[in-house]
Amino acid sequence: MTAGNRVPRRRIARRGQSLLEFTLSAVPVIFLLLSIVEMSRAMWVYVTLAHAIKEGTRFSVVHGADCVQVNPDCQITVNQVAARIITAGMGLDSRKMNVVLQTAGATQTCAPVSSCLDVATAWPPSPDNSVGLPITISGTYPFSTAMAMFIPQSGSIKFGAMSFGATSQQEIAF
Repeated sequence: MTAGNRVPRRRIARRGQSLLEFTLSAVPVIFLLLSIVEMSRAMWVYVTLAHAIKEGTRFSVVHGADCVQVNPDCQITVNQVAARIITAGMGLDSRKMNVVLQTAGATQTCAPVSSCLDVATAWPPSPDNSVGLPITISGTYPFSTAMAMFIPQSGSIKFGAMSFGATSQQEIAF
C-alpha cells in the first residue's frame, strides 16, 4: 500500500466507537419499547376480560322472573350467557377463560367458558331469578408475557405468567 491509500487510524477508531455507542443505547431502547408493548397487551387483555364479564352480567339481569312472566321467550340459558361472554371477549381464547355464574342459591362453573356452550339449563334459575336478587359473574384469564424469554427461569419461580380476574355483580332488574 502506498501512503495515499491508507485509512487514517483515527477514522477506524471512530467507526468502532460509533458502533459501541449505538449498541449501548439501542439495547435499552429496544427493551423499553418491548415493555411498553407488553404492558399495553396486558391492559388490553384485562379490559377485554372485564368487559366480557360485565356484559354477561348485564345480559343476565334483564332476563329475570318478571321478564319471563311477560314473555316466555325471555328465559335465557347458561349457554346463551356463555355465548354472550365469548362474543364480548372477542380476541380472548375461550378455551383459556374460566367463568363462574352465581346467584344466591346456585353456582354454575364454566372451566373453560366454552364448555358451557352445551348447557341448556335456565339462567338465572328459579327461585333466584326474582327482581332485586344479585347475580355475580366472575372470570379469570391467564396472561403470559413474551418478555419472560429474556428472564432466566430457575426452580419453582416462574416469571411472566399471571392470571387476570374480573367480577361483576348486579341485581336482577326485570
